[in-house]
Amino acid sequence: MTAIATCKCMDHMPAVRNWLHYADSAKVVNEARQHESERDRVESMVRENVIAQLANIRTHPSVRLALEQGRLVLHGWVYDIETGSIDTLDGTTNRFVSLADHPRVCATPARFTVAA
Repeated sequence: MTAIATCKCMDHMPAVRNWLHYADSAKVVNEARQHESERDRVESMVRENVIAQLANIRTHPSVRLALEQGRLVLHGWVYDIETGSIDTLDGTTNRFVSLADHPRVCATPARFTVAA
C-alpha cells in the first residue's frame, strides 16, 4: 500500500505490480483526498483498500447470497505491525475503530442487505 500511496514504480516487479491492481479503486479515492503527511496518505490508503476489497468480495455470488440469507458477516481489519493493534471497520459508521474496544463490530451489520 505504501508503494501505491506514494506512486512508486513497480515495473521492476511485474508480479507485484499486477497484484496491486486490485487496489486501483482505493487509490482513486485516496488520491482525491487531502493528507497532512506522507504517513497519513499511506494509512488512508491501507484503510481505503480494506473498504474496496470488502466491496469487491460482496460481488461474488456465493458471498452475496450468504449475506442476503444472514449466514455471513464480513470483517475488515487493519493490523499495525509496529504496535500490534488492530482496527476494524464499523459497517454502521464506515469508520475504523479499535477491535480491542469494539470486539463485536462487523464491516457488514447483521441486517446487511444487498441492493438489487
